[in-house]
Amino acid sequence: GNITVPPSSTSCNITRKQSTMTIKTILVACCISTPLVGAFAPSSSTLSSSSPMKTSIDVFKNPFAESTTATINGSSSSAAPPIQTTNANNPLIKLANEIIYTKSGFYSPPDESVYADDFVFRGPYIGPLNKADYLQTMDVFKLYESLPDLNPNAWGFSIDPKDPNRVWYMVRNTGTFDGAPLNLGSGIAIPPNGAVLDGCPETFSMTFDEDRKLKHLTVGYVADRFDGNTNGDGAAVGILNVAGVPFPKPGPILRCAQYFLTELSPPGGPMSYSPKDVPEWWTEKSTEVASEGY
Repeated sequence: GNITVPPSSTSCNITRKQSTMTIKTILVACCISTPLVGAFAPSSSTLSSSSPMKTSIDVFKNPFAESTTATINGSSSSAAPPIQTTNANNPLIKLANEIIYTKSGFYSPPDESVYADDFVFRGPYIGPLNKADYLQTMDVFKLYESLPDLNPNAWGFSIDPKDPNRVWYMVRNTGTFDGAPLNLGSGIAIPPNGAVLDGCPETFSMTFDEDRKLKHLTVGYVADRFDGNTNGDGAAVGILNVAGVPFPKPGPILRCAQYFLTELSPPGGPMSYSPKDVPEWWTEKSTEVASEGY
């Protein structure tokens, strides 16, 4: 039969067969026209030990912007760009590696001198934390004492092609909960139970300022939540899960707990976010706190 559009609308008659063909045509057109996302790769923007720090990039060039062709089996085809590799001697990569293992407050006692005054920490569930609140929270947990062999097993260091001051890398945490009791604050401590941590792969990043102070640290962004034994969570949340302290999934219960922990608990304990004194450069970027947005 025919589908007749009421007189109040544009008048036309469309058969079901024509309508079906039209819908199929639109879907195919949408699929064909979906843009391909190219990989961004750095050119000469990475820093050397003798080059000054850069705080911005004037031109960010997409390597796919200029088409490169190659002949494959007699036919012309777009060729992949050169594989981008990172110089292990890049001063920021060396600095990031040093901070991870010896100055982070997570895998080792913190070194306050490496953090910028306008430092911000942010993870999927925790943050933003300013410098003082981050150091206070790390000092409460002292995970490196509860898991004496805690190791990030960091790999895949690279310089962000859009921000030459940002170092990306991945970790897969391992360790054994056989050291000191795990301090959760407010007089609560979990005794060691020998649990073995087999972390999932996580993405971390460090951004440095013009003085090579750590300005921004991101952790815990899980790349494969089905790997490891942390119940799909990264960073301290994953460790808590393995230690026998189930961490709530994002939702009203977690938001309520984080509010209580941060706003109503006695001072000096761990914090889910900084209720004040968050650097302006961050608040202009985001107003979400803790697990909001998840």
